[in-house]
Amino acid sequence: MSRPATVALVHMLLAALAVAAVVVWGAGENPALAGQQVTVPDADPRLPDNPELVAIVRPPGLLVMDSATVKHGSSPAVLGEVEGDVLTEADVVMVKARVGREGGLTQGVWQMSVHDGADPRDALRAIDDLYGEGGWTRERSPARGVLVRGQTPAKGQPFAGYRAHYVRGPYLIRIEAYGTDQAQVDRAFATLANQQLGEWPPR
Repeated sequence: MSRPATVALVHMLLAALAVAAVVVWGAGENPALAGQQVTVPDADPRLPDNPELVAIVRPPGLLVMDSATVKHGSSPAVLGEVEGDVLTEADVVMVKARVGREGGLTQGVWQMSVHDGADPRDALRAIDDLYGEGGWTRERSPARGVLVRGQTPAKGQPFAGYRAHYVRGPYLIRIEAYGTDQAQVDRAFATLANQQLGEWPPR
């Protein structure tokens, strides 16, 4: 397509958009409507107050999951069926996460929002109980209000791992690290927890 033809096509598309805008919103010439504001009802009143806030740091490694910048996040189903069901029952409605992978080590930080009026401490208790029932042991906490569970390698299960959960505002936050090298997992979890809690501590 020649340059003049391309320019003409762009002008035609812009003109069409302008006409469509006038049809939908009007030309704006009616001064009687100047002070009025049209609001759209909330299609899902269960959504959290501020679905765009991100209170999680970036873990090291290649990001294999990054939904932190997605405006509406994901449902709890991204965590797997068992966790998803438990968290949905505890009123979690939106999940944002950053998960990095490097050299056999996986590290992640998750932000799980409860719906308006729900108590995120219910989600904290529910997920901690789930891990306790699954054989994850209670580990030393790096800060008050943070519940840490650990897993050691066993027959048929080669991974060492940590999952820590805590509440910040309307969010349940998770810090995790797992891999097959226990010493590496210990160091990675301590570093990531220190970074996350330093920037977004429990409150």
